[in-house]
Parts: sequence; C-alpha cells; structure tokens
Amino acid sequence: MPKDAGEPSKYKSLGLCSKKWHKKNQQIRQRNQKRSHQAEFEAGQKKRSFLGLAFYGVLALLAATDKLSWLVVGWYVVLGIITYGMYAKDKAAAQSGDWRTPESKLHILSALGGWVGALLAQTYLRHKSQKPEFRVTYYLTVVINMAGLLFLLSDGGLETVTDLLSALL
Repeated sequence: MPKDAGEPSKYKSLGLCSKKWHKKNQQIRQRNQKRSHQAEFEAGQKKRSFLGLAFYGVLALLAATDKLSWLVVGWYVVLGIITYGMYAKDKAAAQSGDWRTPESKLHILSALGGWVGALLAQTYLRHKSQKPEFRVTYYLTVVINMAGLLFLLSDGGLETVTDLLSALL
C-alpha cells in the first residue's frame, strides 16, 4: 500500500478534530460573552446603587446642616421604598398575567421623589429597564423632581410650599 493512500484519511481525522475544536472554541466564546455581559450589568448595578446612596447621603448632609428638613429626607426614603415595592408588584403581575400597575402611577411616584427606588428596581428587578419610551419618561421625572428639590433649597422655596399647603388645607 502506497504512503499517499493513507494520507487522506489522516486529513479527514484532522478535519473532524478541527470541527470539534471549532465547536468547543465557539462555546467558550459564547460563555465568555455571557460573562462579559454579566460583568457589565453588575458594574451598572454598582453605579446605580452608588448614585442612589449618594443622593440619600447628600440629602442627609443637607439635613444635618439645617439646609433641608429631615422630613424631606424621610419623604424621599419612604417614597423610594414604596416605589420599589410598586415595581416589584408590577413585575410579579406581569409574570403571572395579573392586573398591572399603570406606568403613569410609577412615573408619578418617581416625580414625587421615589426615583431612587425606581432606579434600583429597574436595576435589580430588571423591570421596565428595556423599554425606551418608559426610560425617557422616567428620566424626565428625575429632572422634574430635582427641579422641585432645588426650588425647595432656594431662598424662600420652602416657605412658598408651606404657604401653598396652608392655603390648600
């Protein structure tokens, strides 16, 4: 038997090995890509958590220096918890096919000060985090809330709100 006759089968076996290695490499690349996405997601979680905690820290600092009432700090914390709970309830309803919380209610809670809870819920519950229209409106509620907070911090802002509430009640 000539030497050349055995070579094609040798190359065929290398081709089979090559296919196996290619498939294995592809699986490894896919696994690494998933890990990369997970790492990016976790880094985003840390940034969002830091943002929320930093905001609460700034509020506490403002209250400690008597530039803001502790009631306002409490308002933000309580609304953040309520908003997070509403997102969790809505996600559970979405998964089970039950009646959903209207998006407008979630946005109102964010605008009133629960935006940190909404941010954390979007991050950790992965709820309402992929819908672009919702996210744009959410960020608008954050801007509205920040404008309101800046108004409260301005000279006479708190007095104006107190007078307005007194007139309404």
